Amino acid sequence: MLNHDAGKFLNSIPEINGIKTAGNYATDPVLRGFKYEQLNIVIDVSAHAVNACPSRMDPAVSQVNMNMVQEAEIYKGPYHFRYGNSFGGTINFVTLAPEFTENLKLGGRISSGYESNGNVFRNELFSQLSHQKIVWDLFGSYQKGDRYKDGNGDEVRSAFLRYNMGTKGNFKWNDQNVTTLQINTNQGRDVEFAALNMDLIYDKTWMFQLKHLAEFNQKYLKHLDFNSYYSFVDHSMGTPDRKMVSDVQSTTYGARLESKFVFGKNIFYTGLDYKHEGAENIRMIMPAMMPMRDGTSWQDSSTDQIGWFNEYQMNFKNSKLVASLRLDYNKGDAKALSNLFKTLYGDGKAENFNHSLSLGYNKNLCNHNQLGIWLGRAQRSGSLTERYINRFAVGIDAYELVGNPDLKPETNNQIDLIFTHKKDNIFFQANVFYSYLENYISGVIVPIKPYSMTAPGTRQIQNIEKAFKTGVETRFNWQFLPKFRTELAAAYTYAEDIDTNNPLPEIAPLDFRWNVLADFSPVSLGLHYRYSAKQSRINPTFGEFTTPEFSVFDFTSKYNVFKNATLSFDVLNIFDRAYAEHLNRTLSTNKKQRILAAGRSFNIGFSYNF
Repeated sequence: MLNHDAGKFLNSIPEINGIKTAGNYATDPVLRGFKYEQLNIVIDVSAHAVNACPSRMDPAVSQVNMNMVQEAEIYKGPYHFRYGNSFGGTINFVTLAPEFTENLKLGGRISSGYESNGNVFRNELFSQLSHQKIVWDLFGSYQKGDRYKDGNGDEVRSAFLRYNMGTKGNFKWNDQNVTTLQINTNQGRDVEFAALNMDLIYDKTWMFQLKHLAEFNQKYLKHLDFNSYYSFVDHSMGTPDRKMVSDVQSTTYGARLESKFVFGKNIFYTGLDYKHEGAENIRMIMPAMMPMRDGTSWQDSSTDQIGWFNEYQMNFKNSKLVASLRLDYNKGDAKALSNLFKTLYGDGKAENFNHSLSLGYNKNLCNHNQLGIWLGRAQRSGSLTERYINRFAVGIDAYELVGNPDLKPETNNQIDLIFTHKKDNIFFQANVFYSYLENYISGVIVPIKPYSMTAPGTRQIQNIEKAFKTGVETRFNWQFLPKFRTELAAAYTYAEDIDTNNPLPEIAPLDFRWNVLADFSPVSLGLHYRYSAKQSRINPTFGEFTTPEFSVFDFTSKYNVFKNATLSFDVLNIFDRAYAEHLNRTLSTNKKQRILAAGRSFNIGFSYNF
């Protein structure tokens, strides 16, 4: 995929929305109202990079190289614990798998694209050399854009420059052992963030991943899968006039070892994983008139977590039972606590033992229908931001946040009921869920004086005793003629604080999608319609305001010019609608106006596989 924004890619399904602080960069995914560290975002089951920027200019999803992604696995709810703590869900980006060949083979892909609204150029190159023992990949992309115009014809600050390059080597020792090493760097330059007072000056990220898969022909033990990673982010942000500049860094590293056992038709996974996340402030330049800060925003903080995970799959003739258990030890610390934190929390250390467990059962009711029920309970400790952020505006508005290392782990008790129908050219699925949340982590306005004169006040991160979320998602696909098919999907989430009866903040409204697709080989055409309802269930204490409904039409087309060569032409936002997503942040220059999406755009692309 050419587009660098993995969060925007995930938004192609209605149950995933996105928080935007920039027009064309780093969309933060939200699944069923769960966001940030409530979602487990990983690459190849473990690798990721924690954000260095307190305002999340660089969330974990922004470090995904989409031109190397084969697919994104989405696990909704607190049920899948093999890849980490899955509180609200897990999203695993799977990169291209190696294909060893008998003879030496060179292949690859070159792609280029242009978007008229914003003058965006996208280019990428992927090459692969394969043989019996080695598969070696080289890849890179370069993407640059200017400010786009919204549906009203107004310019939105959204210029960006993003490029990445890397290599991935796979060595096959024998039929049972494969070692993989991947090294890549993601670089951002001069990115405008319309919702923030600062822009991204540069973001330099390096990611390393070393894996080894050992397969066995033993009676029970079938494989050992070892995965380790290290990520480093060097991030600089500043005001447009550069009178204020802040340099921050984050480090993430960890490892995972999983074993797989097979007992007849049953499968058992068990293993251990470890993760370290840390962030620190390196340099701060600010005008002399600004008050001296009490400590830094990150306070040189870190968290460490070690987990033990288990999953047992029992396969019967017409059904399947899955039981999962995960235990985590999590601790947090800060080496440079501010005086405020020392007064509020003492030494600021945190320590939690968390447990997560789930049970799922899928039953084939007949040849075409399946019913699934999933029950899960997951606990999650506070993140770096939630525990240690020191009077810094990172949320939906300009309120400064004060972290809380004394947070209790939040708990999600959830049930999902899923009905699936498959017959000939028809697929239908309906998913209803209910989530009961204990010690839900949120922010409460407190009488602590903020640093910035433009900040309306301060919020302290605290636990909400009880809350709930419930919702439904449906999907219907129909191949109604040999060359035509239609796809419909909808999602809705309702969330509320049980004690106050106030809506939980930042919950997207009803989202409906309808696609009509035609394949007249070598030409394929698509018409896409999206409707987002008005969101009037808002939490006014969070500075939220209602969002009007909107409808958007897109047109897509592809033409196979010749073998392995594809030309695409799209018209996005055909009717040039001016609209904003409910989760978009407000403009830094106008706190009553969210960032508006791009107006009409004519896009063209070319891709050639060799």
